[in-house]
Amino acid sequence: MKRLLKVLLPVLIDFGIFWVVVHYNTPVHPMKLDAIGNGNLYSLMAYFHLFGYLLLVDGLLTQHLIVVPLWDNYAVKSLKARFIIGACIAFVCFAFAGGLSYLIWDQAEGRGPLISFWWYMAEIQLVYWVVSFVVLYLIDGAKFKKAETPDNPEPVLQGEV
Repeated sequence: MKRLLKVLLPVLIDFGIFWVVVHYNTPVHPMKLDAIGNGNLYSLMAYFHLFGYLLLVDGLLTQHLIVVPLWDNYAVKSLKARFIIGACIAFVCFAFAGGLSYLIWDQAEGRGPLISFWWYMAEIQLVYWVVSFVVLYLIDGAKFKKAETPDNPEPVLQGEV
């Protein structure tokens, strides 16, 4: 049951946040199918609006197949492992954000929109992963607490039982 919570809860909270942002911005900025390739905030919102369920399935699969096993096997064990996992996820997210930004970038507009959209997509992924790991920490918080030791432990003498 705990594993199911670790798969569902972070993804549903993240997508719930994104859904609220898209839903409450829709009346102000209506979704248009032809705006998806423009490379701005509203095109990304339109993309999320259209493909939200597919993205949700992708998020659940990623959480189940990659994140939860890494979390259970390595992240709980040491601070070094948490830094390495975080750095690898950050690198992959930054690389994918750059690749996607490059694909939708119009070279005639200069490099400003490319860098802006790359940074924006990386920020969205950063928020997604921070929320995901905070929720995982809240679920497994007891595993991170070290065993408490008394302040002045009594020394055990040799031969004492």
